[in-house]
Amino acid sequence: MAEPVLKQGASGPDVRDLQQALKALGHDPGPIDGAFGPRTTTAVKAFQQAREIAVDGIVGRVTWINIDEADQSEPVLRLGSSGLPVRRLQSRMTAVGFDTGGVDGRFSPKTEAAVKDLQQRAHLAVDGVVGPKTWLVVDALENEGGAS
Repeated sequence: MAEPVLKQGASGPDVRDLQQALKALGHDPGPIDGAFGPRTTTAVKAFQQAREIAVDGIVGRVTWINIDEADQSEPVLRLGSSGLPVRRLQSRMTAVGFDTGGVDGRFSPKTEAAVKDLQQRAHLAVDGVVGPKTWLVVDALENEGGAS
């Protein structure tokens, strides 16, 4: 499931996720209200300019990838976790063929099942929790270029 293309006028939970991500990355989108208005557009453009990608205020595939990769924190993630690190985990795993249930920043049972699959393939303890050893495997996925 690909991320939605978002632009001014959009609304809903995907916009709220975007606003939370922008705020976490230091770009103030205004209220986290799920409404893509002028302040969210300004924050998107500032983020795009900072990342040296096309500055159009539209959040498409390239902007989502940059949002996912901008946060490099590696907290322990488990069922119920949410936020940018979960998006990055889902994005990297999806790119190499794991079915995380989509890239939505919510560590769901489907994401947990994908993590367990990854852990089993990597000969790690299969607990569905993303700790330091699992992050090492996830970080290596970005170098595999989408091969599944």
